[in-house]
Amino acid sequence: LKKRREQERIHAIAQGFLADPDKPRTLAEAITPVGTCPDMCPEFERLERVVQKDVWGPELDDQGAPAEHRMVKKFRRAAAGIDEQLPSDLRPPSTLKETVDYLFNEMVANAESLGSVHHFVWDRTRAIRNDFSIQQITKPADVEIAIECYERIARFHILSLHQLAVPDKPYDKYDWYQEREQLDRTLLSLMQYYDDSRGRVECKNEAEFRAYLIIFQAQDPTPDLDERVNTWPVSVRSDRRVRIALDLNSAASNIVDPQGPLKPRAVYPVAREDWAQFFDLVRSNKVSYLMACVSEIYFKLVRRTALNAIWRGFKGQVVEFTLSLMTRILGFDDPEQTETFCQHFGFVFKASSSGGEDFLDLDS
Repeated sequence: LKKRREQERIHAIAQGFLADPDKPRTLAEAITPVGTCPDMCPEFERLERVVQKDVWGPELDDQGAPAEHRMVKKFRRAAAGIDEQLPSDLRPPSTLKETVDYLFNEMVANAESLGSVHHFVWDRTRAIRNDFSIQQITKPADVEIAIECYERIARFHILSLHQLAVPDKPYDKYDWYQEREQLDRTLLSLMQYYDDSRGRVECKNEAEFRAYLIIFQAQDPTPDLDERVNTWPVSVRSDRRVRIALDLNSAASNIVDPQGPLKPRAVYPVAREDWAQFFDLVRSNKVSYLMACVSEIYFKLVRRTALNAIWRGFKGQVVEFTLSLMTRILGFDDPEQTETFCQHFGFVFKASSSGGEDFLDLDS
């Protein structure tokens, strides 16, 4: 197989399918490879990983032996000294769609829990995005496939950010911040597909994912959201989900965190800081489940903003913010969560002199 790969590389370079590493090229002369792999995992990688004992649990059969039909190409970082991938290493859009279908329709759908297959799916969807990126597809039919795959991958990351946000990590290698980073990259690539394919491909779910992005970028250091929204089609920017997302984005703003394209960044003198509307919207049926999952990323930020505003506005005054009221304001499910959160910032709840409910001691 190694000898065959060398022959394939020589042939691909000769035919202009791969760039010759010994011949410098300008950017205009760059060659975009086209994948030919018909399987979820290239043949060479399958055998290489079997030999190296790098077959993951979901790729084994019931007896614990490698099952080639279950193997899916893993993500590999580009690095110096590693040869460019051959056409036989890259999966064309049709194969990538089949792989996405397998990961979500078979693996995730039939798993005992999302956490039990998350690491595998997280890695393999990253490899899928990498294959799309390397091939720089432009044909409308292929772009439609890419958009569908990226949309499904984005939903996976959004769902994972909520479902796996538990006190105990679902598995040792799970990293919430890496999950968020991959969602960011997936959404940005998806937005690029939407923009580049305008007028050539029907993007029926664009409004849904623009809404996710608006919420996701509630703390974007470069606040150019209004300008970007005005470049979208009227059907997208007038969509109910997009309008609700804009309300959530605005309600999550504050006058505490520095923002702006220039450094040092500066705090905004005016912001809505409307935490009440933020949580009311999240609780309402105006917000879909996945929109709420994206909004959850900023729950801690909005709660901190609310607590800071209450402290600034009412310290030294005789105003009782009871435990139940603070639980409602901060959007928690139970009073214990409220107490723990407030204690993190040095606040305590005191017993009421009238024998009523405990209240937040703003002087603490």
